[in-house]
Amino acid sequence: MARSQSAQINIRSAFVRDRVSSLVRRTGMTATQIVEEALRAYVPPVVEPAHGRLVRKGLLLVMTDGRRVSRAETDAAILAARLGERGD
Repeated sequence: MARSQSAQINIRSAFVRDRVSSLVRRTGMTATQIVEEALRAYVPPVVEPAHGRLVRKGLLLVMTDGRRVSRAETDAAILAARLGERGD
């Protein structure tokens, strides 16, 4: 019987191996099905716009021009980010 050509991926991560194995046991799905489902559900993070001189880096707001920023400016930038406003 001829072997069908199939795509493969090799992931060298102990976490991924352990997590997929655990999910295989719990769900009865194959490892391929679990990885496919996870990749279908993945949505890359959106790059957030700068808020004036502040740029979001993860949970932090970082100054882009090196000058000191007041607490009021920081609070205003945080509020603008929460409200989805741009500080341009």
